[in-house]
Amino acid sequence: MSAVWARTSARNLMGSIQNEPVMLQVPPLAQLQVTSCGEAVIVITNNYAYPESPLNEADVIAYAAEMGYFTELSEPFTSPADMVKITRHYTNDFSSGTVSNADQGLALLIRNLKNGEPVIIDVQTDLNDPTSGAHFVVVTGVAVDPNDPSVITIYYNNPQTGVNESAAWSGDAGIWRAWQNNPDPGGSGWWLVISPE
Repeated sequence: MSAVWARTSARNLMGSIQNEPVMLQVPPLAQLQVTSCGEAVIVITNNYAYPESPLNEADVIAYAAEMGYFTELSEPFTSPADMVKITRHYTNDFSSGTVSNADQGLALLIRNLKNGEPVIIDVQTDLNDPTSGAHFVVVTGVAVDPNDPSVITIYYNNPQTGVNESAAWSGDAGIWRAWQNNPDPGGSGWWLVISPE
């Protein structure tokens, strides 16, 4: 994907939500263990896509630990590659990849949210601390200030707190910096979407 195309796509998508933010009503979930954010976000997105057959986080943790995809006491606890393996166990209707710049990232988020698909991303646990560890969250909404298109707010379910939170897209405490600079192997710009059948 060219940088020019990504920038144009992001601008077009931002214009489409400037007067009407895209917000999905995704129920939040508090992770059961200090290091089980990955398993929690899989449950959140799976249960949103498939409410008729919900997953239980304890069962997902047990499966992931048995397979070696979740290591409670050693980093990265659950890597992006292992997130894909866990997801594949529960559904084949998912996509995953990486974005390499802010325009690609924003376009990906807006496009999937407009399709009714929350997006799992890998950010830094503390958006204000560039030395903090990695943490999976579920992006549920994007809003653009109607008076200033450079002011973009990202809404996300944080399994660490069990609530929906928001943060700026750009800046030192922004989602993009935390998404691009998380310390997980393969985590920079990584995303995963579970799609309804």
